[in-house]
Amino acid sequence: MHPPVRNVNETTLMRNLRPLLLIVAIAAAANFAYFHYSNGDFFYPDSFTYLSPAKSLLHGIGFVTDGKPETMRTPVYPLLLALLGLRVVATIVLQHLLNVALAVAVWWVVRRRGGSAWLAFGAAMLFALDVPTLHYSNKILTETLFAALLFFIFLFTLRATSRRALVIDGLLIGALVLVRPVAIAYVIVVAIFFAITRVRGIVWFVIAALVLPLGWAARNWRETGVFTVSSIAGTNMLEYRAAGALAMETDYDFAPALADSQRELLELAEPELTDGMSHAQQSVVYSRIGRKVLREHPRGTFLLTIRGLLVNAVDSDWDAIMVVSSVPSSIIQLALDAFTAISFAAALLGLLALWHRDRPLALLIALTVAYFLFIAAGGEAEARFRVPVAPMLAIAAAHGFAKARSIPSR
Repeated sequence: MHPPVRNVNETTLMRNLRPLLLIVAIAAAANFAYFHYSNGDFFYPDSFTYLSPAKSLLHGIGFVTDGKPETMRTPVYPLLLALLGLRVVATIVLQHLLNVALAVAVWWVVRRRGGSAWLAFGAAMLFALDVPTLHYSNKILTETLFAALLFFIFLFTLRATSRRALVIDGLLIGALVLVRPVAIAYVIVVAIFFAITRVRGIVWFVIAALVLPLGWAARNWRETGVFTVSSIAGTNMLEYRAAGALAMETDYDFAPALADSQRELLELAEPELTDGMSHAQQSVVYSRIGRKVLREHPRGTFLLTIRGLLVNAVDSDWDAIMVVSSVPSSIIQLALDAFTAISFAAALLGLLALWHRDRPLALLIALTVAYFLFIAAGGEAEARFRVPVAPMLAIAAAHGFAKARSIPSR
């Protein structure tokens, strides 16, 4: 008797199942090993600014902090915390599981877009073992949820051609803004992508993308008299952009110079603040002073932006591994700094390779990465702000390493 012959679909399924299971195993091991061996500090640096309005939502008293309308944080992440009953461990576990799902999604995208099995596996590993991604999924912060939603939008955008799909894409981007306001202008990036790839119906997309952010800004205006999606913008403008520009024009280290500039600008703003001012109203004052400082210090602003881009791109977050490793910190720093810089260079090379093989994918990766690295290129720049685009960078870097090593990409 002849052995049964497997059909093509069954053979393909088995061929894909093995690397998928290995990716899940490695990603889960990395995430939950970090969770287990970390120091249990789930709340640094600003987790309680999300937990406070989440607690209010859970108790049915609205989106408030200390009885006052919350305008600094947007509602999606606090709502998730409330739905999980403010259970910190449950939230952290969910975020690590999202990382595992994202690793699988990275593999799927590369295979779906014609990449070889080795290329797809390499991209998934680059993401699964990314240090900032592991570190910030271990915090009560928006990074992981934001990265997951952004990558879903990224994939949806690549396939969106009908008017209905464009409207859905726009609504999803509006929801993304309500996870983290840093996405406020991402609609422009995607609109540029649609224009270059000659997708029709961009107006419907833009309108849909504005619905949720404008609705939330109207809520804040009703509550505080300030039309803003998030009042954190004013704080960032004064304490990180303006203060950062001043710090870049000093002759001593950036961190202490930034702290000194922040104190100077806060003292400058103090006479314009009155008792009972809401955070949103303070934000208006901070924004006005911050913009004035930036106009008066173009050199510092330019240097700050360059510094911020470099930090966001290649900061390895090496000290996050010190928490879970007995290897000397000097070795960890040297190894991770080098690998992060090499990986980013590989991503740039990979974009060039992708441009000749899959131009829409290369274009959307380039636009998305450039936007999110630039939008946070102020005094606050750190590896944390690379986390949302880590899946895209992993895809590009895998193509770059394959190009450098002459590994077949198909």
